[in-house]
Amino acid sequence: MASGTPYTAVGVIFLSVFLVAAASAGRTAAPAAAPSSKYSLEEACEQTAGHEDLCVETLSADPSSKTADTTGLARLAIQAAQRNASETATYLSSIYDDDSLENKTAQLQQCLENCGERYESAVEQLSDATSALDTGAYSESEELVVASQAEVRLCQRGCQAVPNHRNILSARNRNVDQLCSIALAITKLIHGPPS
Repeated sequence: MASGTPYTAVGVIFLSVFLVAAASAGRTAAPAAAPSSKYSLEEACEQTAGHEDLCVETLSADPSSKTADTTGLARLAIQAAQRNASETATYLSSIYDDDSLENKTAQLQQCLENCGERYESAVEQLSDATSALDTGAYSESEELVVASQAEVRLCQRGCQAVPNHRNILSARNRNVDQLCSIALAITKLIHGPPS
């Protein structure tokens, strides 16, 4: 019996260390709680630097925006940007395959192909941004919105030299870019008011 005591002590120590490690891991893996600052739809949209009207119009289209907290408004804004980017990706795919498009040069064809890839990436990043937001990874969500906005801007820049580009993509790129700006501004409000 005396020889069993050291093994019991080792077992208790091992179990204690394991429980402490598990408890510590659980604390670090848990999502951060959202700060308590709550903005109304109008207050949040006032923080979107020149996009207030588009912000109110876009977010108020969803009835849940009237009672949503700041995180809920950020979610709605990201989802609006994602929907618009997805619609643009679908549009790009349809005109890329449209043989009847007048003056569809090789340069325009390449522009459409590159933008299609960029928009697919933007849609995926915005989807990931929503997931990150839902888990409390607010900084990651912001980074993903910035990355998706960069894809849209690269599409715009990459096609500027293409004749007739302005008529095909500029308005769509501008709209998605603005929706990303709105989503980013509102997501940043989760951490509190801008300083």
